[in-house]
Amino acid sequence: MPSLLVQSCSATKKDAQNPVKALDLYDGYFFRIIKKAVRAGRFKPDLDIIIISAKYGVVEPEDEIEYYDRRMDTKRAETLNTDVVAAITDKVEKNRYEKVWVNMGNDYLPAIDGVSAAVDVPVEYIDGCGIGMKGKRLKRLVSYGNPVPVHGD
Repeated sequence: MPSLLVQSCSATKKDAQNPVKALDLYDGYFFRIIKKAVRAGRFKPDLDIIIISAKYGVVEPEDEIEYYDRRMDTKRAETLNTDVVAAITDKVEKNRYEKVWVNMGNDYLPAIDGVSAAVDVPVEYIDGCGIGMKGKRLKRLVSYGNPVPVHGD
């Protein structure tokens, strides 16, 4: 059951002097969970990721990008919306995903406003009463052999 994870970028980044893969650049809490699953060989093979970057918009994990220091705000998220929704829609159609998972904070949500209506698959949000709960649910989503998180779990 192939799925897509839409993950927001992180303020914490590796101090890279040259362009590096996006997955290597971001070093926030959620990216550490994702990278740990990759290193351990437990990242689900039927889960793809796109990253919503405050500077670059939609970024693939393997895209080479430069270090930057730009925070997402409502205005920027709204500016990115059309391109972000189009990219998600194209990726869902091309790869025939059965579900889209979203893991991002409130500042990023305007960037994906309308995505549920644009795709013909369920869109689920990784939510929780704090970063720890969201991290636990993300870990269960990305790690092979773990059940997919559900709301209230």
